[in-house]
Amino acid sequence: MNLELPQRTVRYDSPIIDAARWDHFSPRDGDIVICTPPKCGTTWTQAICALLIFGTPELKVKPGVISPWFDATHHPIEEVTAMLEAQTHRRFIKTHTPLDGVPYFSQCQYLAVFRDPRDAHFSMRNHVLNQASGKNAHRATQDIGAGFRHWAERPYVEAERDNFSLANLIHHFKTYRQFEHLPNIHLMHYSDMRHDLRGEMLGCSHYLGIDVAENKIEVLAAAAEFENMKRKADQFAPGAGQNRWKDEGRFFNKGSNRQWQADLSTDDLAAYDVRMREMLSETDRVWLEDGRGA
Repeated sequence: MNLELPQRTVRYDSPIIDAARWDHFSPRDGDIVICTPPKCGTTWTQAICALLIFGTPELKVKPGVISPWFDATHHPIEEVTAMLEAQTHRRFIKTHTPLDGVPYFSQCQYLAVFRDPRDAHFSMRNHVLNQASGKNAHRATQDIGAGFRHWAERPYVEAERDNFSLANLIHHFKTYRQFEHLPNIHLMHYSDMRHDLRGEMLGCSHYLGIDVAENKIEVLAAAAEFENMKRKADQFAPGAGQNRWKDEGRFFNKGSNRQWQADLSTDDLAAYDVRMREMLSETDRVWLEDGRGA
């Protein structure tokens, strides 16, 4: 075992995740694995990859369809692998699993995207309230502050089936941060994408080895703007047309930073601060909350 490379040592299963599905993944050179905690820019990054790969703002595909959530059980694994095997373009898939739970392939490229945990928490509130099934509505507690403190204070339990906690998000971040020195692991931040989408897409294209003409990056970035994706939710929202959302446009909601400021008390933020100090160095915390814009 090469301890200098990521190792798959933890089995992450949940009501919708089956870790055994990774045993059916056959990598190709250049495959892209988009790796994020929930509500940290997964769908946005899938759209960016699609725009860069196909090189046009007029996409003829739905990124959420051709870029499957590989370890989720929404579709039989045989259907997913057959779809991927039939693809002739550069493939890209997504997962919310930490790096210690996914296979590492040196010929693949891993895009790990993160966001201020407080914004991710509030984005999850919107997400579950917009789910047609209501199956995760318990995550959007009536008392916003109490729900936030519970999320912030829950301890990390390895491979816990209900992984909605600050500790799980931090663990996810640490597994990728530890190996960001590897040439095929690249960390991105939601705030940087909001502040300079063109620059982030250009940097992403360089990392992925995709040549984009200088005069084309502008139109591709415009197509990836949050507001455009919201307008075209039928194309970009995952599960569009499958009655998964009360409002497909609301899947994208605000997409802004610091959504939490109006709803959290000083005590709520103090509880969060204690946990962050326990789990992260100051340097890592600054990056996780603000990206390069700190």
